[in-house]
Amino acid sequence: HEEAEVPREARLLRDAQGKLIFIGDCAPLSFFQTTRQLVTTRVDPNAFAPETSRYSILENPSSSGFPKASGPSDGPPAVKAVAVEAAVAAYFAMTTGLVDLFDKAHLAGDITSWADQAHERPSSEVTVSAIYYLVLAIGLQKTDEEVAQSYFDHARNQALADLSGNLGVGTVQAFILITLYMLGACQINGAFLFFGIAVRAAYSVGLHRTEVNARFGAEMHRQRDSLWKSLRVVDLFLSTSMGRPPATSDVDCTVSYRGTDEDGEEPFDLLNASGQIFIIIEAIVLEVYSRRKISLQLTEGISRELRDWSTRWLQRLKDVISAGSPSDEGLLNGACQVLATYYYAVILVSRPFLMYELHRRLSDGYPSASFGRSGLVSGKSKLADACIDAASLMIDPIQDLITRGQMSRRAPLAVSWLFASSLVLGLGLLGGFGRIIEKYCGSSIAALEHFAQSDAHAMQYSLIAKSLLSTALQYLDKKETQERLRRTESSSQLFGLIPR
Repeated sequence: HEEAEVPREARLLRDAQGKLIFIGDCAPLSFFQTTRQLVTTRVDPNAFAPETSRYSILENPSSSGFPKASGPSDGPPAVKAVAVEAAVAAYFAMTTGLVDLFDKAHLAGDITSWADQAHERPSSEVTVSAIYYLVLAIGLQKTDEEVAQSYFDHARNQALADLSGNLGVGTVQAFILITLYMLGACQINGAFLFFGIAVRAAYSVGLHRTEVNARFGAEMHRQRDSLWKSLRVVDLFLSTSMGRPPATSDVDCTVSYRGTDEDGEEPFDLLNASGQIFIIIEAIVLEVYSRRKISLQLTEGISRELRDWSTRWLQRLKDVISAGSPSDEGLLNGACQVLATYYYAVILVSRPFLMYELHRRLSDGYPSASFGRSGLVSGKSKLADACIDAASLMIDPIQDLITRGQMSRRAPLAVSWLFASSLVLGLGLLGGFGRIIEKYCGSSIAALEHFAQSDAHAMQYSLIAKSLLSTALQYLDKKETQERLRRTESSSQLFGLIPR
């Protein structure tokens, strides 16, 4: 039977404070634990260095994730109007393709006007102030972390204090922004909790129903629909990266993730492309990771959806990245992260077949002479190859933008998928799928090191990827040495090359 087991990989892992946190089957961290178990039992008991075994990569203990006490004399932090434009550009560089919350053309101007009127802000605009502080906090995360944190602390306290008032679109925006800031600060568990408030607020104001959104006029209709799609994308990223059930659902949703222009064609829309691929990932998690087995028949159904998405979006996204508009770093980073999500979807659906092949190839009875070679290619073997191909293809656009100096250093989505990709590549090299994979392993580590300049998770992930690469190379050298010795023993008898 052309089936592969889907192991139950869910685990309770300890965070930086030593508390147990649930990480589910499809999460990259669960995949790492499975990888480590396979490598340490089949290849080398000391394969991973001690620093790669800590579970503190769940949270960054140095960042403040929860409200600080504020004295009555604490006023709002000062905002310099001259710094707004750069911070807003950095905000879009991190969030494009993940969320679409504002009118890009007017956001910097609106925040500048707001900053200039520091002493004239009405108390009724508490949520608006919180939103603007959060946009600036996200934009300043990589350049001025201290100011970013002060903006974040103030805005989060304002948003929480205003929850007892009227809920609205602003409430949803504020708590999505809190989630995004915490993701950038490597506080993924805290982000997961605050995001729940955004979702409940969204349902409370009917964002999931496009007919309700349409009552507010054409512009507000578009904004409210985009806000719901943004929620879905962030939700499915959080749930997939942590292996937890999503907070949102399309069961009672009427918002469409596709648009058409006057000619009946689908216009270029990063948020729609992102929403569509995440909905496929949601189906993969439900149909594959909630079962104990995956069949080739089930895989074919999912692969049709992935091919359909690829036909509509793959070339368009690649064209955006290759065009490399220096004036729109947000568009480039967004396109790159949506592409990475597509490749991760392929990895997710084919990963059980890669693990099946690895268990077979790393077993004691597998002949050394056939290591790295295959005769007839089975359906399972093709899917294992597809997993490795998707991991290598993910690296290219990310490396391209890094080389050109256009890749943001804070990209939690790209970092999470890149980590899974680096594990797939290390396992592919270990399993004898080709020495060319070593080049891609090196590229994935270099990319993680780029993000590690601002991302504590990426630093930890790069150490893990290095350990796996080192183990794979040592294992292959040992295999090739044994094979060479076997051949030498056979050939030396011809001429007496080795004394008896």
